[in-house]
Amino acid sequence: MQASIKVLGGGGEVGRTSVLVRAAGRREAVLLDAGINFDEEDNPIYAATYPPKHVKAIVLSHAHLDHIGTAPLYFISGNPVVYATRPTIQMAKLMLEDFLKLNGPQSLYEHEEVERLLEMSVPVDYGDRVAVDDTYELEFYSAGHIPGSMITVVNVDGLRVAFTGDINTIETVLMEPAQLDKVGRVDVLVMEATYGNALHPPREASEKRLISIIEETVEQGGTVLVPAFSVARGQEIMMVLAKYDVGVPVAVDGMIRQVTEIFLENQKYIRNPHLLAKAYNEFTIVRGWQDRHRVWRRPGVIIASAGMLKGGPSLYYLKKLGGDPRNAVVLVSFQAPGSPGRKLLEEGLMPETGEPLRARLEWLDFSSHADRNGLHKVVEALRPSKVIIVHSDVDVALAFAEEVRARHGFVDDVVVAENNSEYLVSTP
Repeated sequence: MQASIKVLGGGGEVGRTSVLVRAAGRREAVLLDAGINFDEEDNPIYAATYPPKHVKAIVLSHAHLDHIGTAPLYFISGNPVVYATRPTIQMAKLMLEDFLKLNGPQSLYEHEEVERLLEMSVPVDYGDRVAVDDTYELEFYSAGHIPGSMITVVNVDGLRVAFTGDINTIETVLMEPAQLDKVGRVDVLVMEATYGNALHPPREASEKRLISIIEETVEQGGTVLVPAFSVARGQEIMMVLAKYDVGVPVAVDGMIRQVTEIFLENQKYIRNPHLLAKAYNEFTIVRGWQDRHRVWRRPGVIIASAGMLKGGPSLYYLKKLGGDPRNAVVLVSFQAPGSPGRKLLEEGLMPETGEPLRARLEWLDFSSHADRNGLHKVVEALRPSKVIIVHSDVDVALAFAEEVRARHGFVDDVVVAENNSEYLVSTP
């Protein structure tokens, strides 16, 4: 038996992931994610698409824009069923509406398509199996990346094709590791390799470093600004501060609040829901400009979106705090090339104003992606005959591919995916 795997996005790049699985001789297909990237001018770059009338189902592995931002395009002329966990569906609404708010003139779809996507969304849970079009069966398992994230296995023509989405294999205060032991052996593994050439520090070391920076800054009368991704990173930082009982005022601002409320409604997807509830109840949740004007004037911590300083309240706080050397700015999210956060790290100049940053600047690794060792754990656990690498820079993917060939003798073929390329896979 034979199937086709076409990479519509995420080949040789981090993000914009979209993978099409199609049975041999059939036009009808299953789409795994449909993400988006942004150029250096912050214009959206969409994944390639497949004729919507032939897409019978879309699986959204999780709610980050680089995995869902192209999906509404399929509802301009199509009507596929969307499978995702309940928190992913709820967060997708927030993320896509925010995308349209910020990128409306550049968007290829409108609110109507987003609403249609949400209407066609069917909640699934880990361990569920779903039949699609009498040709495909889907299985879902936790990917350990963020609450609600999924590994998807597509059963087609006697083949088991696993798609990791974004995956993590370590325990954090927010997440349990990916459910690798429950997936079982697969024939084909389509996997992310964002950090295929890197190792993350122990999580506890990053947590303790953050607490140390906070204590040092507040002791000298300063305020710590922590720009963080609204989805998962902001909540993890909240939980770390609750875990260590920092004993200083903490404020939370931006979309982090709405996402926190979604997580608290879906507590089974979180490792330590009591910690998140503690943080939400004890910290100051900023709900307007009156709160915003007040919280930066006192020594303490402010956790605010957006994580790359592209917008949101973190930019406001940076302008207020960045000129005082008593304060600190701690970046805890990935800083994409060309992003304001990356430029701040590289040049020491504040976004928009271009003024030198006088506050202390730190970057800490709280990645929600598996590192090189974790990615090898994924391969070892699922024991595929073929590996297709996506969601990774080309040089990183090529290096990781060589390691997979050298370390895992059961893998017959390793491919570094290219966008718009189609890979035929067969049963042994």
